Amino acid sequence: MRKQTRRWTCLLLGAAAAAAVAAASFALRAVNPPAPAELAAPAPVRALSTAGPLDLNAASAQELEALPGVGPALAENLLAWRAENGPFLSEEDVLAVPGIGPGIWERIRPFITF
Repeated sequence: MRKQTRRWTCLLLGAAAAAAVAAASFALRAVNPPAPAELAAPAPVRALSTAGPLDLNAASAQELEALPGVGPALAENLLAWRAENGPFLSEEDVLAVPGIGPGIWERIRPFITF
């Protein structure tokens, strides 16, 4: 009988500990709720969508890096291509930049202009 009593005691203590952890977790979430997904999005991309299209022929490296999928290296490639070949005039010009393929083009197209 004692073994069975110990088992029940262990089970009850384990259940009580689990309930305490769950209650603490719930209380912490109530105090610090998780951020909504829209607030977790990078601010530069949202700023681009509200500020209008970015002119590829006048954009700085920092502005280019705000485009979705464009990091520092790709921004430098865009600036280098522009310096060597003149202004971007068409989609073909942008696709000629090393590192920009159809996937990146589709991601940045809504945010740019020539």
